[in-house]
Formats: sequence, C-alpha cells, structure tokens
Amino acid sequence: MDDPVAAKSVFLSMYMSNHPDTLVAYVMQHTKNRQVVTASMTSIDSKGMHLSYTVKGSDVKNTTRVPFDPPLLGYEEVKPRLMAMKVDAEVDLGMAKNPTITTFAMPSLKHTLPTFSLQILLIWATFSRSPYGAIFQQFFGWQIIRLSWVILVAAHSAEASYMFHLTSKHKTPFNTKVSSPAWVWSAVDGKFDPTDAYGTYF
Repeated sequence: MDDPVAAKSVFLSMYMSNHPDTLVAYVMQHTKNRQVVTASMTSIDSKGMHLSYTVKGSDVKNTTRVPFDPPLLGYEEVKPRLMAMKVDAEVDLGMAKNPTITTFAMPSLKHTLPTFSLQILLIWATFSRSPYGAIFQQFFGWQIIRLSWVILVAAHSAEASYMFHLTSKHKTPFNTKVSSPAWVWSAVDGKFDPTDAYGTYF
C-alpha cells in the first residue's frame, strides 16, 4: 500500500527547510548531541523522518532517522505530530517553557453525546427495576454489565491520570476559566492538541 506521507516527502522536506531551528531541535533531542549546528530533512514517511546534520567544528554531514511513535496514520497527522515533537524537543532541551493553560474548553456535543448516552444506558441497565430493565439485563447478562463497568472505570481512571499529567505539565491553575473551544481536551474524550497554543505550520 502506498505511503501517503512518503508521497509528499519532497514537498515536506522543502517546507521544513524554512524551519532549520526546529530540525536542529529534533536532531539534538534524538541524538542527545548539543553540538548540532545545522540540520535538514532529507525524507519523511509515515514511520519516521531522515535528517542530515552537522556538528560544531566539522563539515561532515551525519544522518539519523527519527521514528514516529506511533506511526502516522495519514498525511493529515503530519502537522500535529511535527508540532508536538517540536514542543517536546524544545522543552526537553530547555529552549522553551511549557505554556500555562489559562482556559478550559468544554468538548463539543458530538464528542460527548455518544459517550454520555452509553453511560446513562449502563446506569439504567444496572439499577433499573422496570420490566424493560429486566429484559435488558436478561438479554445481555450481568457478566456483560459488570465487564462494562470495569472498562468504564479503567478508561476514566486512565483519562484522569492523563489529564493530571497535562495539567501538571502546563501548570494549570485551579481557577482556570471555562470558555469556547481553543484547547480541545477533556476527561470525557481525552483529546489534546498542542498546535492550538503554538500556531500552525501548514
């Protein structure tokens, strides 16, 4: 199957030539070498990118491959992944500080309604004493209902841990304001887009 990212490799490499500092940050973080002075992208695909670089005091061009973990699922994931890697590299190298989150965006209805509806259905199926509830319980069985609760608790515990990590990383104050979507992440859908704070590439 054709790689949609590799198909745009030439364009992306040319575009990233306008962001040499970002490429240097990628190489520094990946190679753990603070002596990198220049870097360029030679190719990119859904699994990683090849970078060419030179170090201080030498004209020899070295190469390294920076993997994408997990691999990109499509071309549309290039921008957010490169931006997130840029942020991580600059923070890791002490080139930039994590931004402080000052607003919390409530997730849109299309993200919350399906999950919320399923949770309400699970609560009803568990505690309902109506004839319909009895039919539902008999049809699915208590083993399925109990398993659903285990999955629900485990998923929300993982999301809560992820949210705690993000709020700690970005020093979110307790009096953070709730506003219209700008940072789209929540304990419901666990989505976070760092590009909202750092602008755009493409």
